[in-house]
Amino acid sequence: MAALDAWAAAPGATFYVSTEGSDAWTGRLPAPNRDHTDGPFASVSRARDAIRALKAGPGPSGPLTVQIRGGQYFLERPLSFGVEDSGTAQGPVSYEAYRGEHPEFIGGRRLVPPASSPGAPVVFSLPETGAGPWAFRSLFVDGRREVRARYPNVEAADPRKAFLYVKPAPDQLSFGVSVGGIHHPGDWLEYRVQVPADGDYLLWLHYGALNAPYGVTAMDGRTWVQVDGQRTFPLGDLADTGGWSPARWAKAARIRLSAGTHLLRWQNQKGGGLVLDALVLCDDAAWMPQGTMTAAPEKGHRVVLPARAFARSHGRQITVNGAGSGPRNAIWCARDEVHPAWLEAPDAEVHVFQSGDSRAFSEILSIRGYDPAEGRLLLGGPEAHSALNPGDRYYIENVKEELDAPGEWFLDARARSLTYLPRSSFSARSEVIVPMTTRLIQVEGGRSAETPVHHLRFSGLTFRDTDWVRGGASAGYGMGDDGAILFANAEACAVEDCRFLNLGAYAVCLDQGRRNTVRGCDVAHAGGGGVLIRGGRDNQITDNHLHHLGEAYQHVGGIVLEGVGASGNDVSHNAIHDTSRYGISLKEPGEKNVIAFNRIQNTNLETYDSGGIEVTQHDRAFRSGSAIRNNLVADTIGFSSIFGEPIYMSWGIYLDSFASGYEVSGNVVCRTWNGGVMLQGGKENRVTNNVFVDGQVSQGTIANYQGQSSGLKVNANILAFSSPEAVAFDTGTLGPGVLQMDRNLYFPPGGVPPVFTSPGAERFSEWQGLGRDAASLVADPRFRMAKGDDYALRPGSPAFRLGFKALPLDQVGPRTRACTCSIRPAGPAFWGTPRPSLKRLAKNTRD
Repeated sequence: MAALDAWAAAPGATFYVSTEGSDAWTGRLPAPNRDHTDGPFASVSRARDAIRALKAGPGPSGPLTVQIRGGQYFLERPLSFGVEDSGTAQGPVSYEAYRGEHPEFIGGRRLVPPASSPGAPVVFSLPETGAGPWAFRSLFVDGRREVRARYPNVEAADPRKAFLYVKPAPDQLSFGVSVGGIHHPGDWLEYRVQVPADGDYLLWLHYGALNAPYGVTAMDGRTWVQVDGQRTFPLGDLADTGGWSPARWAKAARIRLSAGTHLLRWQNQKGGGLVLDALVLCDDAAWMPQGTMTAAPEKGHRVVLPARAFARSHGRQITVNGAGSGPRNAIWCARDEVHPAWLEAPDAEVHVFQSGDSRAFSEILSIRGYDPAEGRLLLGGPEAHSALNPGDRYYIENVKEELDAPGEWFLDARARSLTYLPRSSFSARSEVIVPMTTRLIQVEGGRSAETPVHHLRFSGLTFRDTDWVRGGASAGYGMGDDGAILFANAEACAVEDCRFLNLGAYAVCLDQGRRNTVRGCDVAHAGGGGVLIRGGRDNQITDNHLHHLGEAYQHVGGIVLEGVGASGNDVSHNAIHDTSRYGISLKEPGEKNVIAFNRIQNTNLETYDSGGIEVTQHDRAFRSGSAIRNNLVADTIGFSSIFGEPIYMSWGIYLDSFASGYEVSGNVVCRTWNGGVMLQGGKENRVTNNVFVDGQVSQGTIANYQGQSSGLKVNANILAFSSPEAVAFDTGTLGPGVLQMDRNLYFPPGGVPPVFTSPGAERFSEWQGLGRDAASLVADPRFRMAKGDDYALRPGSPAFRLGFKALPLDQVGPRTRACTCSIRPAGPAFWGTPRPSLKRLAKNTRD
C-alpha cells in the first residue's frame, strides 16, 4: 500500500513482544538485554496497553508498531481492541511479525502426551479449567484436525462413502425423492420388480404434472409401461396437477403379472412432462393409496417402487431430486444399525445431510429416543428445521463406544478425560492442542457508525487452532457471524500476509464498517469459510489463498458478502479451492460489488443446488449494478446422494432467485453439472464474452422463475462441450421480452447443431426460428489448450468474428503469492469423466 510508505516516513514508536520477554519491562528492545533487566514485552495485550498510554499523552504522530518475535503465543480468550486502539491515516497502529520470523497465535492449550504403549489409546487427564467443565469440539494433533468418535468411520479413500442412510418408514409410499426431466419422446426408466404371486395388479403412480400451459391438460395415453420387453400398457388417469411436485395418485393401468422377477419399463411415447415419486403394484382392487403413508392392503399383495430406484434409464435430461415431506424430528433406521451406546451417550449427535431444504446444509441433532418396533430414531434440538427423508445420509458422532479408528478422539467432560487413538506417526513429541476459544482477535468500534475502530493493522502473523460452537448463526441457511479475527464497526483496518490454519469459524469476519482490507492471506482447513463481510462497504478482499473450507458447517463460502449494506466491495485476484459449498457468495447484497480475476476450483463438494459464484436476492425490484468478470471457475460439483447413489446440481455462476442487474462477462467456467451460468428469475442480467466448457447436463439455464425475468442478454459467448447427452441451454417458458441472445459460438460433440431443452424449441433451427442466435455459429473455437484449463483462443478463431474479445487469463488469481497446491480436478473424480474432456478439441485444432 502506498499509504504505508508514507506512514513509515513519519515519526513514530515501536514496541516488541517475545516469548522470552516480560510484561514488567519497557518493551522497547527486540531482545532481553545482557543482564535481563529490560527487553520486549511477553504479551500483545501489554503492548496494546503501552500504546494506549503513549497515545494518552503527547505521543508521536507517526506510525505505532508492535513487532512480534517468532514463537507460540497461547490464547484462551480473544485479544480485544476498541476505539481507543485506533491509529490515524498518518499514524496507523500495526501489530506485525518481526522481520524474518513467524509468530503463531494458538487458541488453546498444548497437552503433553502421557506414556503409553505404541498404538494403544492415549488418555489425557485434563486439569480444572476454573470456568466450568471442559467443552471443545475440535482436537488438533500435529497440525491436523482429528475426528470425534463417530460411526461409520471416515473412509480416507472416499469420504463420500462414510455414511448411513435414512430408511423409509413402515407403510411409506411417497419417498420425497422425485425423478424428472423425462419429458422427451423415447425417455425411459426400467425397474426390476419381484412379484409375490400371480394376479391382476393395479399400477398406481404418485406424480406431478404441469403441462396445461403447453396445451396438454392430461398425459393419458402419452406414456406406457412395458413388461419384460413384450407387452405394453398405455397409462391413464394422469390429469394435470398444476405443479411439478408429486401430489396425486393415478390408477394408471391394470397389468396381469405372474409370480417372479419382471422388468418393468416406463416410457414416454409422445412427449410431455411428468415428475414421478413412487410406483405401486397392488392386486387388491379395493385398496387405494391416500397421501404418503398408507397401510398395506387387508388382502392380497403390494409392491412399492421408489421412482428413483430404476435399474437403467435413457434420457438426456433425467434428474433425481426433491425435498420430500418427512418429519423434522425423526428418521427410520434398519434395526441392526442402531447401536445401544448411541441411546445411552448423553451428548451423542446425529449429523444429517437433509433433503428438506435443497440439500444445502447438514443439521446437527440430538437423540431424544428410539422406537425399536418401527426402527424410528427420535431427534431434536435447535437445528431441527428441515424435513428428513428416506435416502438422506447421516452419521453419529461423540459416542465413546465408537472410538475405534486411528485419529479418533472422545472427550469425557465429566471425568475430565480425553481419549485419543493415535495415528502411526504419533509420538511423545507430538503437538496436541485442545482449543479454548473460537476467536483470537476481537476489534470492536462504538455502537454508532460514526465511532469505528480505524487504522489498525495486523501483518505477517499466524492464527491457528480455534474451536466452533454448535448452532447459532452457522446453522441451516445461516452463513455464520464469527472469525478468528472479528472486526465490528471498523474502518480502514487491514489484515495482510497472515496465515490462518485449523479454525473453527471464518478467518476474518467484517461486521459492518467500511474501507477495510484483507490482502495476501492464506486460509486453510477452516470450520467455516475464509472471509465474511456482513453489511460492510468499500472493502477490498484481494490476493488471498483460501482452501479446504467448511469442515464444521457446510453452508459457507470462501468469500461471502451478506446484507443490503454490503456494497462497493472489491473481491479480486483470490485463489479459492476445495470448499464444502460456495467459492464466492453474495447473500441479499447491496450494489456495485466487483467479483473479478478470482480462480475458483473444486467447490460444492458436499452440498447441492449451488454455484461456484452464487448470488441470492429476493427483492424483485432491486438492480445490483454489480459485476462478475474475468474469473476462472472450475469443477463446481453440487454433490448429494440418495441411499448412497450420487446426485448433482450445480452451476459455475448462479444468479439465484431474483438477482438482477448483474454483468457476467469474461469468465471461463469449466466442468460443472448443470452449466456455466444459471439465470433464475432476475431481470436485466447481461452474460457476454464468457467461455462455458463441459457442463455435464447443459451449458446454462435460463429458468424465467415465476415468469419474472425480462431484459436478459446472452451474447458473444463460447459454449463447448463433450457429452453427447448434454444440451446447450435448458430453459423455462421464455415469452416476449425475456431474452435477447445472439453471436454465440457453439461447439457440441461432432460439430453438429446444438440441442436445447426449451418449450417448443429443442432443435437449433426451432430455437433460431424464435429470433434467437440468428448470427451465431457452430464451429471449433480453436482453444489453445497449452496447459490445463487454458481456454485462450488461437489466432483465427471464428469467435473473434462474432465480437468475442480475448480474455486476460494470465491475470487470474493472486498476484503476490500464487497458489502452489497440487489440485486434482474434482469433476472427473465425481463424474467419472476423463480430464480434461476437451483435449479432443486441441487434437482437432489446426494452426
